[in-house]
Amino acid sequence: MLAFSLSQFFRSAQALLAEPLRAELAVTPEQLGLIAGSFHFAFALMQIPVGVMLDRYGPRLTNGVMMILTLLGVMIFASAQSVYGLMAGQAVIGLGCSAAFMSALMLAARWTAPEKFAAASGLIVSCSLLGVLASATPLAALVEMYGWRSVYYGLAVLSVLAVVLDFALVRDTPPGSKDTERKGETVGEALRGMVSVWKNRQVWLLCTVAAFSYPAILTVRGLWGGPYLHDVFGLGSVDVGNILLIMTIGMIFGPPTYGQLSRKFHGKTRGLIVFAVMVGSLMCILQAFIGPTSVGMAAVLLLLHGFLGSSATLNYAGSRAAVPEHQVGRALTTINLATFAGLFVLQGGAGLIIGQFPEGSPDGYRWVFAFLGLGLGCAATVFWLGTRGKKE
Repeated sequence: MLAFSLSQFFRSAQALLAEPLRAELAVTPEQLGLIAGSFHFAFALMQIPVGVMLDRYGPRLTNGVMMILTLLGVMIFASAQSVYGLMAGQAVIGLGCSAAFMSALMLAARWTAPEKFAAASGLIVSCSLLGVLASATPLAALVEMYGWRSVYYGLAVLSVLAVVLDFALVRDTPPGSKDTERKGETVGEALRGMVSVWKNRQVWLLCTVAAFSYPAILTVRGLWGGPYLHDVFGLGSVDVGNILLIMTIGMIFGPPTYGQLSRKFHGKTRGLIVFAVMVGSLMCILQAFIGPTSVGMAAVLLLLHGFLGSSATLNYAGSRAAVPEHQVGRALTTINLATFAGLFVLQGGAGLIIGQFPEGSPDGYRWVFAFLGLGLGCAATVFWLGTRGKKE
């Protein structure tokens, strides 16, 4: 859980680091998008290998080894003297964190009954968002006191702790259960299993919403929400952190709520997913047109987007149910690949949009939110039409 919390922190911290990076290294909006996107690009790139590794070697060994890369990436980022150094650091951090969430989900899949998986994964996401909480007001305060480089050196120590705890405490399967790892699987069998997952129509439809639902939230909370609040409302770093903290609180309670609803209304997952994505679309459209009227309105819309807009846990539960047990790791990482590929595109695209307007112009952010809202609406429509008549 510590590894996943750190992963959540690293992917969200850029919203609070935007101003220090602008001041110290003259980072432009386009470059800021590339720096944040480097994490997600590397993260997405590793999802297929991670899926095979999880099914073959198990979550304990896979995550423990990958988190060693996180330590290296944090050190590179903390000592970077240029945009390229920052991008390299973020990319290596993304590689290292690429197995954290999937390892936690694999453990949930092995230690809980199938009908409880959505609720368990929702709880995992909720607890991990302590890392996102830490990247709001606490990060802003620490950066003001000690500087962003010192903060990241401190995070290197936490990364070491995550590696130690993984190898010391994590167990892949419950005591007395049959070992589900397919250690005898050949490379050819692993690749055929991956192709089988990719040919699964339900997995593809889930990838459609996965590429927009959580990525839209993290595009705001993890990167452009900070500059938006600073440029449009003139807020300082701590005040920006406080507003983003409000959105994070919504993000903490949303996943377990949807997880419990999926248990209560079994067979209604499709409707819950469409509802969540359409709510996200509406919140982004409203943010574009009425959010800039007041900071209170912007905060309420961010809270509602974070709470009601995430279908992530439902997407993962749906992917688990769509494939055989020995392909669960690959199915989960396929959804994660779509999620972080979407993050790379959305965060980078938002930077390009904002870069077309004068620095600090509210119009750039209006177009970003409209862009996110339109994408979410299209994704919900495709998923709804594609799953008509399908049993869940």
